[in-house]
Amino acid sequence: MNNTPRVSIVIPTYNSARWLAEAVDSALAQTETDIEVLVFDNASTDDTASVMARYDDPRLSYVRCGENVGFAGNMTRGIRAARGDYFMQLGSDDVLDPRFVATAAALLDRDRSAAMVHGRAVWINDDGTPIGRMEARWPTRSDSQDAFVRTFTEGFCYSTVFSRTQPVKLLGAMDERWGMISDTWLFLKLCLAGDVLFIDEPLVRYRVRESSLSFELYADGKMFDDHLSGLDEAFGWPEARAFGHRKGEARSAVACQAFDTLHMTRLGAGLGRTIAKAMQVVRSEPRVLRRPAAWLRFAAAMMPPAIIRQLRARRRRAAVAQFAEPVGP
Repeated sequence: MNNTPRVSIVIPTYNSARWLAEAVDSALAQTETDIEVLVFDNASTDDTASVMARYDDPRLSYVRCGENVGFAGNMTRGIRAARGDYFMQLGSDDVLDPRFVATAAALLDRDRSAAMVHGRAVWINDDGTPIGRMEARWPTRSDSQDAFVRTFTEGFCYSTVFSRTQPVKLLGAMDERWGMISDTWLFLKLCLAGDVLFIDEPLVRYRVRESSLSFELYADGKMFDDHLSGLDEAFGWPEARAFGHRKGEARSAVACQAFDTLHMTRLGAGLGRTIAKAMQVVRSEPRVLRRPAAWLRFAAAMMPPAIIRQLRARRRRAAVAQFAEPVGP
């Protein structure tokens, strides 16, 4: 391995032993071989150490940390250790197409004004079955303002984010106040560092687990609170104040996304919390009521949990049926 690798792939992990080998294997299998893969174990209590003990690749480093410092703190460890010209964070249960790194690096090589590139992803379940895909509308190139706003209106998959290392290093550390959405904090900061490119081909498989913390956050309404407070803070950054006229657009999108997940609140926290969450969203962003889809989502969330589960299962089966051929590597 060169003293200065071309690309640093950081894999922060916590109790993901079941899927970690697939993520690490996909990183090591990249057609761009001048890489380092850094696995930071955030004090896992499962078989993570045993999984990593099977590897013998000079490009791979495994650090088992004795103290759990949260997702943001673990990411900071990776940022500080990264030595490559390019940087990315891969979820410990996600999977890269072998062409991903080479494709992303080539785009940034050709465009010095771009700070990062990201792209489409295919959603997979616990067993790796494709169950959907990222449908966000991103142009092949966005300027800082457009990308900043689209972060909230369209969303992104962080395991597809590939950036220059220098602007990440200049930030020093992840903002731990953003907690589980600190990846959004970093994405927004990178939007301010230059133009943003988009790969309109799904070269990443992103695992959607119903047992994941994000499901719990959606269920109790914390995800909405975190996103809205993060949005308000981000639009107040000095570098982003010129975008202030688009803040309402972003807030409305976050409110609509909260209504889109009301059925998860119904399943995870009950009817009373669902109604309370809906009222909370409306108080924060009344414009959400102008959208007919919001009323439909609210009505759907009022259905009995058994029916919601049946409808979700039917929709999941339909999504799986769309993928007649295996997706990804």
